[in-house]
Amino acid sequence: MKINILDETIVFEDKNLYPAFPSIIKLDDKRLLVSFRTAPRIKKNYSHLHSLSKSMLAVINKNKTDKIFEFAEDDSAAKQDAQLFRVDEKTIIAYYFRYTFHPMNEKDLFNDYTFIEYDNTIALLDGIGICVSYDNGDSFSKPYVIKVYDDNNIIMKNFAVRGSMCKIGNEILVSVYAYKKNINKKDCKYQCYVISSRDLINWKLKSLLCETEFKKIDGEKSRIEYVEPSLLSYKNNLAAFIRTHINNEYGLTSISYSKDKGKTFSKPVFTDIKGYPLNPLILENGKVILTYGYRLKPYGVRAIVFDNINEIFDIEKINYKANNEEIILDSYMKSTDCGYPWCVENNGIISSVYYGYKDKNKTRKIFLKRFTLN
Repeated sequence: MKINILDETIVFEDKNLYPAFPSIIKLDDKRLLVSFRTAPRIKKNYSHLHSLSKSMLAVINKNKTDKIFEFAEDDSAAKQDAQLFRVDEKTIIAYYFRYTFHPMNEKDLFNDYTFIEYDNTIALLDGIGICVSYDNGDSFSKPYVIKVYDDNNIIMKNFAVRGSMCKIGNEILVSVYAYKKNINKKDCKYQCYVISSRDLINWKLKSLLCETEFKKIDGEKSRIEYVEPSLLSYKNNLAAFIRTHINNEYGLTSISYSKDKGKTFSKPVFTDIKGYPLNPLILENGKVILTYGYRLKPYGVRAIVFDNINEIFDIEKINYKANNEEIILDSYMKSTDCGYPWCVENNGIISSVYYGYKDKNKTRKIFLKRFTLN
């Protein structure tokens, strides 16, 4: 598989802001919609955590940024990882996860929630915000926070989302993740769930996807953490691509399958993909492209293409390895703080957005790269 790079443009840059974690959808044959988050620099540094983190949208017209605007501005929480999903020809979901910040003396109040101690504050993971457009991106609703109830009618709120949604019939499914309750540095468990909605307002807990486990690898007991799952649907089957860390080593991708529309999932199986695709994409020719940030030298963005979608959804061959040749989209990033690409296709041209920096001043940018595959 050969790649033909058409061009690379900058969607957004500002030396005083930190943009990151973009996603992209197609509005029409000429326009694209890109989402990302921004936050002010802190003491000349950058941080994924900031109380003033915003969710942004950029309209790309003929490969140039036409306009940039904030969405969900009525939500006072810090917005992280703004992402997009097209429901139908007119309906678009813009979603993000939220942080609220609290004084350190309130720490004991949050024992049952996921939080990070950050710069003498408590950064509390505080649910997922959603805005909906019913006019193909011309306008978006005010934000609301997803409320999900478990089987005991207890509200689940302290989770995050960093990955693509999918649709089966008229049901929207999204995978979320968070620590298990009663956080303890030594004993905490990550858990990944699938939640779903049929009306974009009411959401329910559908299934447990996976959670931290311990098993022997090469004869040694190992801790396996699963986070940041993404979903891909095909003929009512689901594949979940999951960021996986073995004993806190560099992340690889695991895949889990569902043959019952997301009610149950197989145990995750390791691949040899050294990264984690947030936006698995079925191309117009039936092939599947997985793009991911590459945080080993040389830093950048890479991809793997499967010629036949059944290579991914062949449940009987679940123990496969992704031996497909890696495609290098970008290898010029200057640090590991890069990647998280998201792709869309239009008439054979694939547009990928990702973030990072390539220059000495370390100004992070949102990049848009267009390419074709031969």
